[in-house]
Amino acid sequence: TLEAVLNFKYSGGPGHVEGYYRNLALGLHVEVEPSVFFTRVSTLPATSTRQSHLLLDVFNSTEHELSVRARSDEELVLHAGECQRMAIQVDKFNFESFPESPADKGQFANSKQLEEERQEARGLEINSKLDIHWTIISFRTGEASVEGLLNQLVLEHLQLAPLLWDVLVDGQACDCQAAACRVGDPVRLEVRLTNRSPRSVGPFALSVVPFQDHQNGVHNYDLHHAVSFVGSGTFYLDKVQPSGQVACLGALLFLYTGDFFLHIRFHEDGPSKELPPSWFCLPSVHVRALEAQA
Repeated sequence: TLEAVLNFKYSGGPGHVEGYYRNLALGLHVEVEPSVFFTRVSTLPATSTRQSHLLLDVFNSTEHELSVRARSDEELVLHAGECQRMAIQVDKFNFESFPESPADKGQFANSKQLEEERQEARGLEINSKLDIHWTIISFRTGEASVEGLLNQLVLEHLQLAPLLWDVLVDGQACDCQAAACRVGDPVRLEVRLTNRSPRSVGPFALSVVPFQDHQNGVHNYDLHHAVSFVGSGTFYLDKVQPSGQVACLGALLFLYTGDFFLHIRFHEDGPSKELPPSWFCLPSVHVRALEAQA
């Protein structure tokens, strides 16, 4: 809202010759509304554990058709008074890497105020990476901001977990795409853990359970005739220090062609039960077994 008082001084005719004039004070009240604003903000998991989908319900409050674009994503066209959902795939943020000096901490009266400042700083960082712009064709352009709209839950979903898990099949990272192998050839499986937290974690015990997804809500775990472990199906990871990395190795043998998935679960009687579930975000492992080469 803008408020102002405009003072006018005017004169004319015989009065102007005699040096007379009049004063006029005009009050001005202007309410400025955003051309584009977000009515709802939420998230959805992405295919990669290092990414997330940010969902924005975008409302066009102007009387014109406009387009909204974020970074290099496809633009969203909104008619006057229309609201649509916009999905933006983003790399998760490493908020712990933000510098914090002791002098900065001393400026805040309590931990609540410090956390509010941190949340504001994270919102600024996310907003700068999104780079959302709107355009009214042949008229004007502007920026749309998500500052102040990202609650604690959304920020948590956009943050890299303190424990980073990588699963490699024959040296190929399985995060988005299926790994290919040949029937009858041993497949090397590696589970790698990077500890980004300020504390030591582990040791961990993990079980690898193969299954097939029939794409109708049914998962078939009875694959003893199709998949065999070379050795044990349980993996062990030693304790890992802050900023450290550990890995465990195993091997599988696929006896038939097809698409297989590996469900990796943690033994709940170990140290894993003391940590939040969000720290154990393992990628989906998809292995495609092909015909053996002649």
